[in-house]
Amino acid sequence: MNDLKKLLSQPFKDREWLVKMLLGSVITIVPVFNFLSLGYFLRCIKHSWRGHHALPAWDNWPDLFKEGCLALLITLLYLAIPLALGYLVALIPIAGIALASIIIFIMGLIIPMAIASFAICGSLRDAFYFKVIIYLVSQVFNLYVVGYLAATLSVILGLSLLLIFPLVGFVGGAVIFYCGVVFANFLGTLYREA
Repeated sequence: MNDLKKLLSQPFKDREWLVKMLLGSVITIVPVFNFLSLGYFLRCIKHSWRGHHALPAWDNWPDLFKEGCLALLITLLYLAIPLALGYLVALIPIAGIALASIIIFIMGLIIPMAIASFAICGSLRDAFYFKVIIYLVSQVFNLYVVGYLAATLSVILGLSLLLIFPLVGFVGGAVIFYCGVVFANFLGTLYREA
């Protein structure tokens, strides 16, 4: 997945891209309903892993919601120990904040691949095969880190737009949703390559 232009334009190759992207952008900014967006990202991971280039359909919303909740659960479980450890380490003067940031960053790197493993294999248990997740990340490490950092910065930009300019919050939702779809497609492709 070395072709950045292809990756960024992939969502627009679907014949119904405008409807799917607008729907996702609106759902992303509505609390609770935004779990549907998380579920949709998992569907994008599976779609891309299978080699499909069109966006998946917005159907079977109960499954999207359930999978979005499970993706959040995976994230929270992965972050529980690093956040607790990060809090304790942050109490150390001067170096504590830096160490806590490194711990949380490292765990944050693992979470997307764990979610991809869950999306593709279909079992919550697959998200917690730590050795497999580390192996997958190591196989595509350079591209994975660049994609992770780009996605993180883009979501921060989208959230900033959403919080600073609430009247045009839709733009922030659109940025977040678009970046989520692109990163999900990227993850699916990387998972296949790994």
